[in-house]
Amino acid sequence: MKRFLAALAVLLTASGATFAADMPIKARPVVPVVSWTGFYVNGGLGYALWAADTKTVNPVTAACVLCVDQTQGGKGWFGTIGVGYDHQFNNWIVGGVFADVDVSSFKGTIQDQGPFFAGHIKQTWSWAVGPRVGLLMTPQTFSYMNGGFTQAHFNSATMLNAFNAVPTPFATPSFEKSGWFLGAGVEAPFSLFGGGWFWRSEYRYAYYGTKTVADFAPGAGSPVFVGFPGAGFAANPQNSITFKPMVQTVRSELVYKFNWAGNGVAPVNVAWSSPMAAAGPTRWSGVYVDGGIGYGLWAADTTTVSPVTGACVLCVQQTQGGKGWLGTVGVGYDHQFNRIVAGVFADADLSSIKGTIQDQGPFFAGKIKETWSWAAGPRVGRLLTPQTLSYVNAGFTQTHFNSASMVDTFSGLPTPFVTPSFDKSGWFLGGGVERAFSLFGMGPGWFWRSEYRYASFGTKTLTDTAPGAGPGVIVPGLGFFANPQNSITFKPTVQTIRTELVYKFNWPG
Repeated sequence: MKRFLAALAVLLTASGATFAADMPIKARPVVPVVSWTGFYVNGGLGYALWAADTKTVNPVTAACVLCVDQTQGGKGWFGTIGVGYDHQFNNWIVGGVFADVDVSSFKGTIQDQGPFFAGHIKQTWSWAVGPRVGLLMTPQTFSYMNGGFTQAHFNSATMLNAFNAVPTPFATPSFEKSGWFLGAGVEAPFSLFGGGWFWRSEYRYAYYGTKTVADFAPGAGSPVFVGFPGAGFAANPQNSITFKPMVQTVRSELVYKFNWAGNGVAPVNVAWSSPMAAAGPTRWSGVYVDGGIGYGLWAADTTTVSPVTGACVLCVQQTQGGKGWLGTVGVGYDHQFNRIVAGVFADADLSSIKGTIQDQGPFFAGKIKETWSWAAGPRVGRLLTPQTLSYVNAGFTQTHFNSASMVDTFSGLPTPFVTPSFDKSGWFLGGGVERAFSLFGMGPGWFWRSEYRYASFGTKTLTDTAPGAGPGVIVPGLGFFANPQNSITFKPTVQTIRTELVYKFNWPG
């Protein structure tokens, strides 16, 4: 969290550093135009969440062993380096190609539910290559999209006995998986280090498709002694696991452009124009409303505990995951203090970010979904230009997860057990860019905003109960179960990206 706060602080500093190149506040008809054509190198840090749809299947027939699809999750930090080339086609279009490599530690869970094994799996590196293209919001501020080919590496996962957390001889192999990515970002000069330096902030979504990995004991025969409760041996290989990861990253980087015109080359004074430009005087003080759409992932650390003693029932902490879309509406007020803009805001999201929750004691699993959230707090930023704001925000947030009906993971049959719906309060940190928007003949007062947000909600303990039943429940075809069955600790972290239209009521343009 300290590193995340530091990254936001540096992003805000970078926004201010570009101000000297794009200000003063007064509008000017002639601006210095610099060339974006040339090579660059980049490096920085980032944070990610992943969610992976998984299933346990027979290694011979590929039929499901446990037939309830589940979503596992993971999260962590990474460092990135890259190289690229851009070409400026006119006053406002820039396109190019790039390649980068991430060294990462995105830790999560992979399960073989047949013998009740679970392991800690981690994405350790990835690389990506592709084109990027975008518009110059000003001669020195580039808003772009990118996409292309990517490949990720996941490490070998040693399987633990989920009852007692003791390691087994079983493991999943390390593997690489290829896929595609889409992303978007903003780049602007970072003059604290002199000419040629830029700061870039970027969101990226990567999809890798399905990988089938075998859960086996290397060098052993079949069966293998594992000391499993109630048994002593397990088949080798045990099962196969289908693993379908989606990874969402946010990164902040320093970029050095080798032939940036600011490096001793005199800029050319010409009239600059762009379809994104909005003319007229600027004043950021006032009330606004906003609305848009977004996408989110959550990763939740979970354990199964006794509802009486609080001691673990199955003692391997796991990370479940979820993913989905959201719609958002909000309202806010800003005040401009020369080059600084500060204000307060509140917004509400209607979402369908679906994932998995487990009661591993009786081997139940259910579909849980974040259905809404709201947030309120301050935001503060610096003007990249009189009409472009780079900002950070933070504050209080509350979310709602729905009730999850539990299904027997062996047979796929529904049970009378459910977890209750609940609300959970927490905090959030975010950052974004907002820009006057005049495309398609829209009148004054319209803006476009893109924002990343990270929310932490702490731990919620949920009891897995059969409402209206007595202390014991007979489930047809499954047998007798105590009621309540167990308690589940659920600790979600949510990461969202959103894009919105904003209307400012007293924008003087």
